[in-house]
Amino acid sequence: MTKAEVRAVASLRAKPDRDRLGLFVIEGDKLVREALALGCGVESIYAEGAWIAATSPGSGTARTVEVSAEDLRRLSTLKTPNGALAVVRRPHPVLDWDAIASNLVLVLDAVQDPGNLGSLLRVAAWFGITDVVASPDCADAFSPKVVQGSMGALFHVRVHSLPIVPFAAEARSRGLPVYAAALHGDSLYEVDLGALGLVLFGNESSGLSEELLGLASQRLVIPAWNGSGPGRDSLNVAAAAAVVCSEFRRRAAPGGRRTCGQPGPSGRSTMAGAG
Repeated sequence: MTKAEVRAVASLRAKPDRDRLGLFVIEGDKLVREALALGCGVESIYAEGAWIAATSPGSGTARTVEVSAEDLRRLSTLKTPNGALAVVRRPHPVLDWDAIASNLVLVLDAVQDPGNLGSLLRVAAWFGITDVVASPDCADAFSPKVVQGSMGALFHVRVHSLPIVPFAAEARSRGLPVYAAALHGDSLYEVDLGALGLVLFGNESSGLSEELLGLASQRLVIPAWNGSGPGRDSLNVAAAAAVVCSEFRRRAAPGGRRTCGQPGPSGRSTMAGAG
């Protein structure tokens, strides 16, 4: 491959170039195969000959370029590239209020660690949440670290980057519940939870803004087990989201109990912590 091609692919590591070109990069055998199978807008594939022979990607519309192991290392952001890398068209989903009103929606305020954002997308996909709304100051969902961290979840959720205060306010005006993961509130296990609504999670160190907390119809905490102590005062934001989403889905399942568990330590939250 030419030096110009190497520069073009490498340029997509930078957000301004991803935004300008409407493209992003996925890496590794699993992600490339999944993107091809789902028809996720793969434009170009750069892969070793053995991978191409085993996968036969030429049967689709993507341009396939055979590269050496050395060329793949030059293109890759990974320490150990795995067979293939692809350039994919960035999706631009339209916000559909009918869809928003019929499911849980994960809403993220200033989640800045790419690993956390990737894990949050995996949580959303695992629990059947198809829309994730992220504030503009969140990590970029199409950056290499988030894409790798999402492990393919990015192909199964719609990520909307937009100001979330007016979004949450509009949801309240439409009668949708807005649940906030907060430092103080009611135990997740002691409140009524509906099957739909917005679930808000905040920045790894500062949590949700006061403005967003003011829009919440319910503030939730995950009670710490048997109190708290040094080194046990918080959960990673993605871990907290997994616990919360699991409880929502458990309640919505046939036979799910409306309330459960014992009251936790008053006011002690494991929602917002260094992640």
